[in-house]
Amino acid sequence: MKWRDREQSRNVDDRRASTGRSGGGGRRLPSIGTLMFLWPLIKPLLRSKMGLAVLGVGAAAYFLMPSIIGGGSSKPVDPAKDDVQAAFIKTVMADTEKVWGKIFAQAGERYPAPVLVLYRGGTHSGCGPARSGMGPFYCPEDQKVYVDLSFFDDLKRKHGAGGDFAQAYVLAHEIGHHVQNLEGTLDKVQIAKQRVRGGQENQLQVMVELQADCYAGVWAHHAQKQFNILEEGDLEEALNAAVSIGDDRLQKQAQGFAIPHTFTHGTSKQRAEWFARGVKSGMLKDCNTFR
Repeated sequence: MKWRDREQSRNVDDRRASTGRSGGGGRRLPSIGTLMFLWPLIKPLLRSKMGLAVLGVGAAAYFLMPSIIGGGSSKPVDPAKDDVQAAFIKTVMADTEKVWGKIFAQAGERYPAPVLVLYRGGTHSGCGPARSGMGPFYCPEDQKVYVDLSFFDDLKRKHGAGGDFAQAYVLAHEIGHHVQNLEGTLDKVQIAKQRVRGGQENQLQVMVELQADCYAGVWAHHAQKQFNILEEGDLEEALNAAVSIGDDRLQKQAQGFAIPHTFTHGTSKQRAEWFARGVKSGMLKDCNTFR
């Protein structure tokens, strides 16, 4: 993807420095206020070997537990490489803002862009704790997209989906959820889920995810027209990523077989087909997965 020396989004909350950029996903030191609050509990423990041992175990648990439960990468982060990765994602974010801004304007509406939150290891969101193991996600409660950059390492290493446009597809998919939120789709689906039973909630969620895949394709269609961003092999990278994170593929990798009624994102074939449909059409009306 052609992205270097292009405009980057400023609509970014970069939390990498405070959420484990230095590697290990560890926590920061407690604040002075926190230490003062805990001092009445800590002071008696300093008077005995047993107390000191308890404090040592507690401190170890505080700093190491995020990594143990999957809250961060165990590998040190190369700051220079990390900044390049962040610059790329910010550039893609800027492209989504321009593309969706134009699409909404053509419909006589304003596009309020979401905030992109970059972090390492773990952070907080309007939808609850955010951990690297969760992968990128959109939170409709605060209208922010959360991305732990270590996910893209896993996408390549664990799922065989490398390439910059594979990463662009992932971000564009999450932006697709923001568009659904603005359209009212997410609220309607949430209400519908409360009225159905027998696994139909999962079917509704699959429709939501496939539409976000299609919207990612719509973005790619218009981004190419507006900015001429595509290089040879880019679309193949995105399609490969879609296939690699299909429910059937992931379940077979994890347990050797797939359970269709538990799918929440769609099969590899469905995800690739809906993304390709969006790329080909460039029209939101062709992304109706609920028919």
